[in-house]
Amino acid sequence: MDYEFWKEIHERGGIPAVKTALEALPADLPPQDADAATELALKVIEDDIARINARADRAEERARALAEQAREVNEQLTEHAAGGEQETPPGRLAD
Repeated sequence: MDYEFWKEIHERGGIPAVKTALEALPADLPPQDADAATELALKVIEDDIARINARADRAEERARALAEQAREVNEQLTEHAAGGEQETPPGRLAD
């Protein structure tokens, strides 16, 4: 039961599958082997959580960048609209 073993189980069914596999370990498994299996299983879960958190961080940064772009476009549109109100409409003479 190496890291890849636990990673494959996790990829198939997530944390519930890992938990089920840990519960299915033989009762006569030496304690040090059971501890090693548990540590590897936890490492797989921790790595997946780190991957998910990194992805969330990237998504949050992208959302902030898009919000900033939207704010800038809105500001430009507001300035353009304000400037358009001061211009003389086509077909009318300026006062």
